[in-house]
Amino acid sequence: MVLKMQAVQRRLIKKTEALVAKDVELRELERVNGELKKQLVRRPGPEVGERLNRFRQVANARSKQIKASRKSMFHLISLSSNSWWCSSSASDS
Repeated sequence: MVLKMQAVQRRLIKKTEALVAKDVELRELERVNGELKKQLVRRPGPEVGERLNRFRQVANARSKQIKASRKSMFHLISLSSNSWWCSSSASDS
């Protein structure tokens, strides 16, 4: 009878140790879960990505406008410098 009690006590101790280990593991997982939730709250939502894409589109459109204006301006400058060159060489003759 004493041997049976000792065997039951050993089984109880093992089960208790396993339960404590599972409890520690559960607490660690809950801690990690809490940290991940905090990080998730700080992350931007899909609307931020949509706004960023819109800003990129606007920036690209403005960049194209600037390039076209620059090209037009250089063209006008070259035309005016050519006309100046032609008019000054014609007046020299």
